[in-house]
Amino acid sequence: MGSNTKSAATDPARPLLRPVAITIAAMAGALVFWYLPLPWRLAGLPFALAGLVAGTVTSVKAFRNPGAGMLRLGAPLATLACGLFVVPLAGQLAFYGPSLDYQRCRAEALTLRSLAVCTQDFKNQLDPRETRNLP
Repeated sequence: MGSNTKSAATDPARPLLRPVAITIAAMAGALVFWYLPLPWRLAGLPFALAGLVAGTVTSVKAFRNPGAGMLRLGAPLATLACGLFVVPLAGQLAFYGPSLDYQRCRAEALTLRSLAVCTQDFKNQLDPRETRNLP
């Protein structure tokens, strides 16, 4: 058989497959840990940070690649989503004790009044100035 066909040109978006896969896997890992109770929830922070870094790399590569197409919009959005995981997880890490107490209190609360007490106690732990009587 004669071969009169040219070899298929390589897909220009092919170099983006690995960074996109890493970003999606990191986002999925952060999302899985997000729904777990607090000590395990913090395990999502490294996944979210990895997704933030991988998403940034993917975004830069997508803007430099002429065949990126919708990745020029999707990669920055994925990076933003990973950043939106990083902020609350880092906050829960910074305020681990009050966050853990709040989670336990909400799990044991039976009424709306007890939920309100949990929220007020949590606010008082984060900002004790609210409980002081100022002249």
